[in-house]
Amino acid sequence: MTDTIKKALAATRESKHVEFKRGFDPMSPSEWCEIIKDIVAVANSGGGVVVFGLDSTGRPTGESVEHIAREDPADIINKLARYIGTPSFEIESLELKKRGSGLHALLVSGASIPHVFQKPGTYDIGGGKQKTAFGVGTIYFRHGAKSEYGNSDDLRGVVERELKVVRKAWVKGVRQVVQAPVDSEIVAVPLTRAPATTRMTSVRAVKDPTAQPVLLTRSSAKAGGVFYHEEISEGIFDEINNVVDANKALARGHKRFFLGQAIYYRIYAERHHVVLQPDTLESLLHAAISEFYAPGLFWMLALPDEAIAAAYLDLYRSPRTPQIHSLVRIAPILGDDFSQWLLGKLSSKWGKQTQPPNFYWAFKKMVERMSSVDYRLRAARLSAKSRASLRVHENISVPELLDDPSRAAAVLSVACMVAFEGRDEGESRSIARNVDYLAYGAEIQKRAKGISDAIIRAVGSGRVGELIDTSDAEG
Repeated sequence: MTDTIKKALAATRESKHVEFKRGFDPMSPSEWCEIIKDIVAVANSGGGVVVFGLDSTGRPTGESVEHIAREDPADIINKLARYIGTPSFEIESLELKKRGSGLHALLVSGASIPHVFQKPGTYDIGGGKQKTAFGVGTIYFRHGAKSEYGNSDDLRGVVERELKVVRKAWVKGVRQVVQAPVDSEIVAVPLTRAPATTRMTSVRAVKDPTAQPVLLTRSSAKAGGVFYHEEISEGIFDEINNVVDANKALARGHKRFFLGQAIYYRIYAERHHVVLQPDTLESLLHAAISEFYAPGLFWMLALPDEAIAAAYLDLYRSPRTPQIHSLVRIAPILGDDFSQWLLGKLSSKWGKQTQPPNFYWAFKKMVERMSSVDYRLRAARLSAKSRASLRVHENISVPELLDDPSRAAAVLSVACMVAFEGRDEGESRSIARNVDYLAYGAEIQKRAKGISDAIIRAVGSGRVGELIDTSDAEG
């Protein structure tokens, strides 16, 4: 007997993970709708159990549970699928006893992503009237003993559960893959915390000079020797995509990122493993540009020019600081003509004011002093003498990163992970924003004409909106 069942049988009231039902009438649409709502809410909340034959205090009612006992779990899953699509959780049917009375339980596993109702649960209540147990687009969680509409705290809880799964997967990934021969030397290669600049040329794991070389790689086709090629990693990155999908469920079609800046940086650290669906990328780019003032050029590379323009148009019409820096910093990447155009737009808004925003003066000075400085350095606001430094990373010169964008991308990932963990009071976020331009600026510059034309067309004759200062809130 599972701990969940033991707790349910001992409980004297319903809770987040325990729901009691007096009985069940399979011919009642209302009872089916309410059960479906409760099952989905329990699954969305991490799993639990629905016990039939108990009242609200956990006492046996003596009512028959024969009908629900006859229901095949597969049939219940099919009924759920009509309302939520294919469930990401499982249901187990169990016969129980309490104080000599027969009970029946549906043990519900946790959903990997929160399920949103796609069809309404409506039933007749007589007199020509109907009642709706749940509507289209609604998402339910357990709040104490009730199944209620979800909120941002519920979604945050889903993310935290999924991240725990990821961390456990990482721990399980540190496993013994071969039995070491006597007198061999064991070499530990730290993959998750290794400095991005580390250049491993060879690793000797045994003393035998004739030993077969082993290539460490994620590609099963290229993997050599007896080492695993990180098959577990794909499961880890499925969880990252589940986090993205969880935000999509809460956003309900809006381009909002409800899960917080730290989670965004966690996703950007694993950006190569995010499912590249257009609506997902548009939401992530919008979060980077208009919500968090965060790195986001990687999303731009996978989006059409018009989608990129739409993201910057939102910021242009509703500018906030520091987010507005996302627009002025992309200008050098998009070229001198675009920079002059944007300066003209900003000047018409703030040029005659006695105290224009600080970013306006900085941008005006940059445009007026166009020089031979690399456009990526201008965007990143770095000099060739700068160095990227993280507490978990050795110092790297900016010229080294300019010459090797893949190396810059690795530094960017490390910075994003540190930002996610919140270990440096914001320094890593600044580094991540800067290095983003060094890692992907050259690829964006290849599309500069198309992107800049699309932004100019989208803006048209429109004026910059009123600036709102959110710097204190953003941190």
